[in-house]
Amino acid sequence: MKPEQIIEQLTAFAKEREHIRTVVLNGSLVNPNIRPDPYQDVDLAFYVEDVRAVAADRSWIDTFGEVLIMQTPETTDSERHITFLVQYVDGHRIDLTIRSVDQLETMLEADSLSQIIIDRDHHPVVTPSDMSYRVKRPSADEYAACWNEFWWVSLYVVKGIKRHQVLYALDHLDIMRNMLRQMMEWNIGYATEFSVNLGKSGDGIRDHLPEELWEMLTATYASAELSAIEDTHDRLQSLFFFCAQRVAEQGDFVFREEEARRVRAACATLRHSND
Repeated sequence: MKPEQIIEQLTAFAKEREHIRTVVLNGSLVNPNIRPDPYQDVDLAFYVEDVRAVAADRSWIDTFGEVLIMQTPETTDSERHITFLVQYVDGHRIDLTIRSVDQLETMLEADSLSQIIIDRDHHPVVTPSDMSYRVKRPSADEYAACWNEFWWVSLYVVKGIKRHQVLYALDHLDIMRNMLRQMMEWNIGYATEFSVNLGKSGDGIRDHLPEELWEMLTATYASAELSAIEDTHDRLQSLFFFCAQRVAEQGDFVFREEEARRVRAACATLRHSND
């Protein structure tokens, strides 16, 4: 089933129920900067007067085909919002959130990829954009926190290698890589005047990196061999050092070069010790 058909049916469902005051379409379907593909989900929000009452009517779920699997994420405030994530056998997916009407203004401010498609209460018109998903300019504290986390966690990887705790080492490599990706995103942000959205998992990074840097990044995804983990650890440290220095220069942040060199030396000493 195509997204347009799903939206049309859910809109008809909402129009028949007066207590659904506003319907908002979110996500990639209203992003003017991406090319549509068959894998886009339909992200809708109903803003209602009584969340539990509307959520109790689940008649819409089976009208879109056979359900493959479904989630209703837990929330600490089910009186004000409930979400249904529904994956169908035929491949389409619907993410429907039912929210209290008093959340509408806050959510529109928080998510710039929003388009009102039913409005019984005459709210101001909003124009969808990816503004709230673009790389944000880091503060000095954010830069320092990313820097500190990377080098702090790098020592845990070496401990995992020395103990032959492969999963432990891999888990901490993931944290290091996340910090590297954050630093890379900031670097791209400065290069583009913070005008780009790199996507949920940062796949858009590839479009803004020289091929050599992209290959260096992908090479940091290690196998479970201890020797490969060691090599990946070294690559991450070198690449992070390079990217962090560039971000520090552009953001006028403190670049703790000596601290990085001491941590790298400590990692090398620990890794080659016979204890």
